[in-house]
Amino acid sequence: MNLRELVCNLLEHVPPGKVTTYGDVGKALGTKGYRAIGQILHRNPDWPRIPCHRVVQKDGSLAPNYGMGGPSIHLKRLKAEHVSFIEGKVNMEKHKIPLTELKELVHLLDADTHLV
Repeated sequence: MNLRELVCNLLEHVPPGKVTTYGDVGKALGTKGYRAIGQILHRNPDWPRIPCHRVVQKDGSLAPNYGMGGPSIHLKRLKAEHVSFIEGKVNMEKHKIPLTELKELVHLLDADTHLV
């Protein structure tokens, strides 16, 4: 699988109401291509099957260049899934999937999905 397929495969399994970060997606997949992950999601051709809105910056900020209509749409989609915000940022303590769980999910999806 290429990086795009790996990212999309993983994000299909991030449940509504939960978020992850570009960095954690990369770490879970065994790559440091965080910007590449951002570009893949920016060009997501298959929303909502690939829920790119569930990926945020590490501090809970929304993507300033969210490719599906900008930050206001990013916010709207997360709020529709009952994601809460503190001072304009996702409440990461409540909604972020821990990296360990993301790595476990990758392992369950396919033991060979790591790029390392």
